[in-house]
Amino acid sequence: MNYYLPLKAALFMAALAGVSGCATEQNLSQDLASEAAVPAVRGIDKFNAYTERYPSKVHLTQNHATGHVGEFFFTHWKDGGAASLSLDKKGSFRVDWQGGGYNYVGGPGWHYGDENREIGYRFDEDSGANFITLYGWGYDKTMPKTNPAHLVEYYILQRFTYNPSKDGIYGKTFISDGVEYSTYRTVREQKPSINSTSTFYQYWSIPTEQRELGKDYKIVFADHVKAWADTGWIIPDMNNFDASDDPTYQVMAVEVFNPANDGTASGQVWDAAVK
Repeated sequence: MNYYLPLKAALFMAALAGVSGCATEQNLSQDLASEAAVPAVRGIDKFNAYTERYPSKVHLTQNHATGHVGEFFFTHWKDGGAASLSLDKKGSFRVDWQGGGYNYVGGPGWHYGDENREIGYRFDEDSGANFITLYGWGYDKTMPKTNPAHLVEYYILQRFTYNPSKDGIYGKTFISDGVEYSTYRTVREQKPSINSTSTFYQYWSIPTEQRELGKDYKIVFADHVKAWADTGWIIPDMNNFDASDDPTYQVMAVEVFNPANDGTASGQVWDAAVK
């Protein structure tokens, strides 16, 4: 996420009427009322100020929201502009955005990362999102904050219009599920994150060929964890509620930054190990 604001700050901004690009409390309430709320996911009550659960579907237009639709977690965040996320309990999703000078990231997945998870997906539409990617975080509160490895933001790109490798340190090239990827590591110095403003690493897996629309694919996450570890890049704990602003989620995210035109990205995500 290129311009990730602290989530508490984003919520505060969203509550201020009259601030450009921010949703009002009324709009937020209307969105949250679109589905009858059911009990929160056990353990996630720390974040209940902005985490909801919906039984069947949701359409989000405010600046920030996280929650669950059925068994799927979602994140939806923007720092202005106009973008929306629609999601149902089957993992079908649609992101619509308008051109403008802002950053958006959102999509469905899980509120924790799992090294052994196999993620199935299909993309049906893509009008030119900067990234469509498996995206998540790991965080270890026991490690010194001066060590960027204590907090890791990771991307396994599947479709992209911007290649971040020019800014990174090369790791290795490997094959996973028939796809060739190359790994890179970058560092973010004192930038907003799931744990307030921090210095942290970003790990990238970038495919040689981008995934086509309308086809089913799979990401074997363990292969990427191993490839990063082979060059000494370790992901800290991916299943905790220790960070200040969000759990260590893992989602199939659509990201656009400063989009020149209106666009849409849609598809479906599932747990390939159980489908």
